[in-house]
Amino acid sequence: MFIVKNIIGKKEAYEIRDAGIAVLFSENGDITGLLLGDSKLPFLDSGGTLLDGLHVRGKVAMKHLKKDGSYQFIRTIADSLGHTCTQTDIFTPVKGSIRWDVAISSDDPPWTTSIISRLKCAKPKETLIWSAWGSPDFSGTVISPKLAEFVQKGKTMGNGNWSDPLAPVGFLNRKWHYGNVAQICPIADDFVALPLFTLLVPESDLGLSLVLSPEDILLNMDLSVSTDGQFQYSRSNYRLGSGRTLKFTMYLVPHEASWRGGMRFLTQRYPLYFDAPNPRTHRIVGCGAYSGSEMPFDVAKYKKMAFGFNWKLSDDFPYMGMFIPPVKDADEKWKRSCAEPRPEGKTDSTSCRQLNEYAKYMKENGLSVLNYFNVTEYGKDVNPNIGQLPAAKINDTELWKDGSAFMKVNFPNAWLRVTSCSKVNNSKPLTPIKPIIELPSGLKGIMSNCYGAAIVDPGDPDYQKFMLEQAARHIKLVPETDGICIDRTDWLTFYNSQADDSVSWVDGLPARSLYLSWIGLMSKLGPLMHQADKVILSNMMPMRLELGRELDGIYTEFGQNGNALNTSALLCTRKPAVAWTYNKTIQEPDPDLFMQRHLYLGVFPTAPFPFNNHCIGPDPLADQLYTDYGPLLNAMRGKKWVLEQNCVETTMQDVKVNLFEVSDGYVLPVTFGGSAESAIVRLRNILDLNKMKLTVLHPGSDIEVSLTGLFNSNVLEIVVPLKRGCAMVKLSGK
Repeated sequence: MFIVKNIIGKKEAYEIRDAGIAVLFSENGDITGLLLGDSKLPFLDSGGTLLDGLHVRGKVAMKHLKKDGSYQFIRTIADSLGHTCTQTDIFTPVKGSIRWDVAISSDDPPWTTSIISRLKCAKPKETLIWSAWGSPDFSGTVISPKLAEFVQKGKTMGNGNWSDPLAPVGFLNRKWHYGNVAQICPIADDFVALPLFTLLVPESDLGLSLVLSPEDILLNMDLSVSTDGQFQYSRSNYRLGSGRTLKFTMYLVPHEASWRGGMRFLTQRYPLYFDAPNPRTHRIVGCGAYSGSEMPFDVAKYKKMAFGFNWKLSDDFPYMGMFIPPVKDADEKWKRSCAEPRPEGKTDSTSCRQLNEYAKYMKENGLSVLNYFNVTEYGKDVNPNIGQLPAAKINDTELWKDGSAFMKVNFPNAWLRVTSCSKVNNSKPLTPIKPIIELPSGLKGIMSNCYGAAIVDPGDPDYQKFMLEQAARHIKLVPETDGICIDRTDWLTFYNSQADDSVSWVDGLPARSLYLSWIGLMSKLGPLMHQADKVILSNMMPMRLELGRELDGIYTEFGQNGNALNTSALLCTRKPAVAWTYNKTIQEPDPDLFMQRHLYLGVFPTAPFPFNNHCIGPDPLADQLYTDYGPLLNAMRGKKWVLEQNCVETTMQDVKVNLFEVSDGYVLPVTFGGSAESAIVRLRNILDLNKMKLTVLHPGSDIEVSLTGLFNSNVLEIVVPLKRGCAMVKLSGK
């Protein structure tokens, strides 16, 4: 780290470097170049963080701290409206990367503007880009002829509406939201799920990722790129002023020309956001179900399908949110809501004993039950105009049977209130899922949903207390269940206009982001469940990394959609992921391709289980398909994506491969081979690769066949025989 004079035409500039990367600055602290490896040519030619509408006033102060090698650039910035703040950018070399910290402070009355971190690629036509999108966009990309083969391979489609999320594209004019905020379910192609953006130059095997910290307070954020090579993150709805200081952390990370490079850094730097808090979830999760049936079933048959657990259908509670009422013991019965079709033989009442006996039956057969949970919806036909309650009713031990009265007494401020149903993200009107959002007559801004349930803010302290009590009852009264699966996280995209998280500023007023409400609740609910050796899955609908820190996995209700499937997989590179499935989904156009995209991404589909609710049910085609692929799905239980440099590749056109670590070694799905009889696969950078025992599984057989490979120059080459265009290679003997 040293000062350099007269670089790239500037009167004076500064340079900071670490292994494989050097960043150049002007005297005003603007990035004026970035070099990778031994190259003397800029990889980036400009960059910086700015506040929309504000400009530097006076001279930029620079400090160089020899202790850590950092440079600090301190600016006073202001706009024409009189807003003023101090912005400090700190660049520090950290273990082969450059850490970039931004702090913004203002003493003005509260105000807001967009905070933009912007960089520009020096040679956009020679560079590919990648982010954790639901699907790549090849339209309008600008690339050189040299990159055509890389882009063409990425265009290979699976079936239905699926495309390969790992495919890079050329620079284009495009914007993505961080998380799906324009639609409240993750089915569109306008969002990314991880806070990173990657540049790749295959010809020189160089890559660079801009990685944003999931530990930051993340509200609304958009990623934009343009054909001239510019890319930026724009953050909005942050409250400036009142002496507050906003802080953001980013990293500039050099690596090989692969999407794995940035992912490797992100997972290693922030493991708590990727690793399951309860590792036992890897033994629990296989193919899932969403059934209310408590009847015995053919366990052996479903184990052959890689079935693992049932997310118990939401029809056991008296009403939403009151999942287990304040019963005096495990045998006390209550009347179920019965809002869903009743499975055969199921009565209109239940008890903790009955729920626990079903979970015990499943556990004795090596399977699991996850109970239904929901932290954003409460009640059934809730009346917000209930009025004053008499003292006798307030103190009645049976008050819980009246959901409206119970809410008024215990958490009256939990209702979600918004300033506008169509302006929650400074973007465009929501495209709601059915049933649509309803506003009670005369109560504009108070939210309710199907069955007349109230939409609630899980950041409300009283409601948080109630949810934690519910979790504690599950732990105590239904001990044989293995945990919970949380539904309806779509409401987290809203801001509560009647609360204040001290960070958000929406429509000129303080508000509380339900992202932060969720994080606050989960910071308590997670440890409570995990200390009891329970697991937490969620139907995670806003696909954002920081929301999953306390989750052990994802069960996405929209897994039949390629965008939801792909982003769930990318969020769960070290956790299990399960995808919703319908009978029609596996039929069009090719059932084998349906299964192979799940193998490629390490995601379990929903099993065709008896009495599944609005998802796949038993039928001859489904049963046979799952039985055929069951051994391959079982082989990837406990999978964690291998992200080592150039760890796996194939030269076969259209064939797609991935590599997962499992408890006894590794598994390698080889997929989309079509009519090919074999595929050549190469592996490297895996410890003891030359000592591994190789076997292969094929669809339609549970017999592992031995394989041999050629190990030369630290590369293992395997000729993998394919059946139905697919194979699962197992590497054991670690």
